[in-house]
Amino acid sequence: MSMGHISFRDPFGRGLWLKRGNLALSEVVGDDFILIDFDGNVLAGTGLRHLEWPLHAEIMRARPDVNFVGHSHSHYATVLGATDEDLGPFNNHGVWFAEHGVPRFSETSQIVTSVELGVAVAKQLGDAEAILLKNHGVAFVGDDVAEMMLAGIFLEWACKFQLDLLSSGAKFDRPDHEESVEKRRRIYPPKAQRNYWMYFNRKLDRVEALQGIGIAQV
Repeated sequence: MSMGHISFRDPFGRGLWLKRGNLALSEVVGDDFILIDFDGNVLAGTGLRHLEWPLHAEIMRARPDVNFVGHSHSHYATVLGATDEDLGPFNNHGVWFAEHGVPRFSETSQIVTSVELGVAVAKQLGDAEAILLKNHGVAFVGDDVAEMMLAGIFLEWACKFQLDLLSSGAKFDRPDHEESVEKRRRIYPPKAQRNYWMYFNRKLDRVEALQGIGIAQV
């Protein structure tokens, strides 16, 4: 998830704050966001506006419940997205998406640079927490930053698990939908989501500390 972009809804209703271009996600700090309206006009901040701003704007326009949007080209999710396989609740991470599933946008593999494509992706996303962009990447959403990041991380982990399962050659059954939805409710209450979020924060702190003394790979 080193490349891509993230955005968050402006709390004053002016549009959304989008990570500026020419930076990897791992390099982003607070000043690296620009404010754009839902038509793509830059209202504040400096730096390059991503070409795929319509992906973020149209998802937020269609989903008032979404305050954060992420887009990446994570390896395993992009691999699964290039197939015709639907992501299933085959492990605890896949269960995160049990209720609405993870739809696939197959209209084009081009980057989402037009309002028309942004609208189409948002329509295909529906009420889901993530979408596979065939031969391109993924988008994932949340009410808050923790929900968005957990959706992005769990999507990649669930896709890897499913690809491993498929490549094993073993027979398997798809878990029951209603059971999986209930399992999601039980294992991911707000407290558990908070615990995951804090774990990833601590992990980031360790990585940044190691980078500071020249140990971590960047």
